Amino acid sequence: MRWFDAQGGHFEDEGIFPNAEQVVQTVPNHRHHVNLNIYRTDVGIKYYLTPRWILEANLPYETKIQEARVEKIDPVTEEQWNAIKLNGYIHHRNETYTGLADADIFVGHYIRGVFKENDFLMGRIGSTIPFGKTEENPWPLGDQGREHQHLQFGTGTFNPVGDIHYSFPLYKGLATHTSLRVKFPFYENAKTYRGSRELTYTAGLNYRLNDWLAFQAGYLGFYQTYAYWDGELDINTGLTFGMASIGSTISTPLNIPLSIALMLPLHQQTMYDDEDALTGTNYQESDAFKFGPLLSLTAMYFF
Repeated sequence: MRWFDAQGGHFEDEGIFPNAEQVVQTVPNHRHHVNLNIYRTDVGIKYYLTPRWILEANLPYETKIQEARVEKIDPVTEEQWNAIKLNGYIHHRNETYTGLADADIFVGHYIRGVFKENDFLMGRIGSTIPFGKTEENPWPLGDQGREHQHLQFGTGTFNPVGDIHYSFPLYKGLATHTSLRVKFPFYENAKTYRGSRELTYTAGLNYRLNDWLAFQAGYLGFYQTYAYWDGELDINTGLTFGMASIGSTISTPLNIPLSIALMLPLHQQTMYDDEDALTGTNYQESDAFKFGPLLSLTAMYFF
């Protein structure tokens, strides 16, 4: 899976003067721009405990490529510009980060013929497993002029997860499907971070042309609440977005179905109201990333 060109950034009015008594000082207005590309590989396994009960696990590995730059807004001196660039570096850097993300483990139950012959209902319940790398609280580190990191690979906590999927046949090879997934972090990790609650929902159509080719189209919605550091909300979290998806599935002769899907953003909005970010002296603007297109490729092997 690949997320393309997620965009983030915020206004800033602070710079770092290494030789000054007060290292972090107010400087002319400027802006941090951040671009993020994410590659993610998921290795999943399913084991049928009975014909209707299944055990599932998923282990993701991510690569995050971050590019950052600083934009001048107001005139600056050379000393101020050097301080601005140094302050930008402690916040965002041109770096590539790799590592495991939090895993999932589920127990699922299947039911067929709920409302109509050949319809399909599956419910799953489980938890995330905190394999992903976490960071120290970035806010006090930034206030002290120290290098820190906002990107994390996990939450550092076990978070209950549940989802439900339903598919209903309409006519011959045409079927409709819908799903709902919730994740509910309820405590903070050892570094005082408590992750966001998340709701993901989908709806769409699936058309099977023949035994080896099918097409899909649908909508994906996502709602994320704020996360918290030491009980204080993280304004860089909190996001809602919707995406349209199109894709197809091909059954190969090697017993490995291949699915490819393209998802395009329709709308995105951060929760934090930063309309007044330029009206005061303390700039509080959300740096939550807004995502670009997503491309995913899935391969399954049955044994």
